[in-house]
Amino acid sequence: MTSNPTTPIREAGSPSSARRRFRRRPSATHILIAVVVILAFVLNLLVLRDRSSTTLVAIARQPLSTGSVLTPGGVRFIPVDSDFEALDHLITEDSLTSYEGWTLDRAIPEGGILDTSALVPPGDGSGLRTMSIPIDREHAAGGSLVAGDRVDVISVADGIPTFVATDLEVTGVAAESSSGIGIIAAYHVVLSVNADQALALAAALDSGSLEIVRSTGAETIDVARSESDDA
Repeated sequence: MTSNPTTPIREAGSPSSARRRFRRRPSATHILIAVVVILAFVLNLLVLRDRSSTTLVAIARQPLSTGSVLTPGGVRFIPVDSDFEALDHLITEDSLTSYEGWTLDRAIPEGGILDTSALVPPGDGSGLRTMSIPIDREHAAGGSLVAGDRVDVISVADGIPTFVATDLEVTGVAAESSSGIGIIAAYHVVLSVNADQALALAAALDSGSLEIVRSTGAETIDVARSESDDA
C-alpha cells in the first residue's frame, strides 16, 4: 500500500505567512495618504514662516473724519512685511489698545493706513474743533466738496467780500435728503477749525452771506494780510 505524500500545512499566524504579509507592496491608497501627510506638514511650515515675517497693521474700515475718536470698530488689519521701514510709525494689532480714545487730527479715507502722526492724545489741547456750515450748493463749489478737501470761506457783508478763514479741511458733507413731503435736511459742510476760526465763522453766518471756495492745492491766503489790504 503506497502512502500519499503529505502536504505540509502551515497554521495561520506562522512566521512564513507573516513574512509574506511583510513583503506585500504598499497600495496606491497608502502612497496617496503618505503624500497628503507630507504636503500638509510642508504647508503648515510655510504658513508659520509666512506669519512670522509679517505684521498686522491698522487701516480705516470706513472714512474717518478729523476730530473722530479711534476705536477698534473703526479699523481692520492687513499684513505688511515685518521689515517695512516705517512700521514703527504705524498702528499694529498689538499697539492698538495704546491708542484707543485718541483723536484724529486729519481725515483718513476708507482703506487708508493709520499712522501715529495722525493721532493726538485725549485732552492734550492740540486737537481741532469741527463746525457745520449750512449753505446752498451753488455757494459751495456746486456741491462737489468731499472730505479731505481744503477750502476758503468768504463772507459778503454790505457788498464787501472778505476772507473769514482759509485753508480749512472739509471733514464731512451732508447732502440734502427728502421724504414724501419734501426736503427734511439742508446741505451743509463740516469744517475743521480752531477757536478763533469758529468765532469768525459764527459771526459771518450771522451778518452776511457766505461762499465756500475749494482751495485744495492752492496757495494759502493770510487772512490778516487780506483784511489790511482791503482797508
